[in-house]
Amino acid sequence: MSFSAARSPSLVLLACSAAVALLTACAPLSPNTAQVGRTQVSLDSNPDMQWKYWGTDSEILNVLPEDLSKNKPLTAKLWQMRTTLGELVGVMSVRSNVDSLDNRNTVWTEDCPKQKGVLVERTQGLNVGRVDCLRIKRTANSMDWLAANDPAMAARLEAAGVFFARPVSYVSYQYTTSNGGYVEVQVLADHRLVRPQTRNSVDFLAAGRPLVDWSQELALSVRQSTGYLNGVMNVPPFPYDIDTKPYYETKTVDSDVLISKDTFKKDAPAPEAEAPVKP
Repeated sequence: MSFSAARSPSLVLLACSAAVALLTACAPLSPNTAQVGRTQVSLDSNPDMQWKYWGTDSEILNVLPEDLSKNKPLTAKLWQMRTTLGELVGVMSVRSNVDSLDNRNTVWTEDCPKQKGVLVERTQGLNVGRVDCLRIKRTANSMDWLAANDPAMAARLEAAGVFFARPVSYVSYQYTTSNGGYVEVQVLADHRLVRPQTRNSVDFLAAGRPLVDWSQELALSVRQSTGYLNGVMNVPPFPYDIDTKPYYETKTVDSDVLISKDTFKKDAPAPEAEAPVKP
């Protein structure tokens, strides 16, 4: 990990009491739910394009000071989304803390710096001691960019020999809480899922708005999950569907239906009458 966490030796009783009060509500569970550490990921139930489980990763987050704190175990699950024709159109990774929220003060040391070519938002404003960072890259097909900014995702795709045939967008959101909560989400999504078709310059200038709206909705769901007792995080459906019909359609004749020659004669043009033979 590129950052660490630290436990504060001083506990603020009022803040702890407020945290306990916030963790009393439970969000409803959908049928398609996966457990990732403390977080329960509720996936979109689109019958045509569903998130399919791809694998699991785990790591240990170093927590300082070492003599007073235990390291924080994290677990991650990955999913793929493919069309009915088998085309890869999405990859998602969700990482969360395994331990429960122990209500001890945790100070997170990661910053959310600006980056060229990437939309960076602190969704809750400047919060010292907490990570709250949303990053949106409109087009992220370059493996060099992905390897530099998300090496774990790039390595996973390369090891599996998985590649996108069309342009994709990249969304990353990290969120932590002062009582030890940690949730991180990365998504690679086909442009057709997050960008409308453009027919003129006005459409082109507004084409990036649906991706930003969807990313902010995802970030809100992540933040809400840390306040639910059951840790439910609802993955919002993409704003657009992909036409999964093939480019051409092959028509076949049912072998059980026999077509007689009379059938063809019925539709055939009538033969011209022969000219009478002169005597």
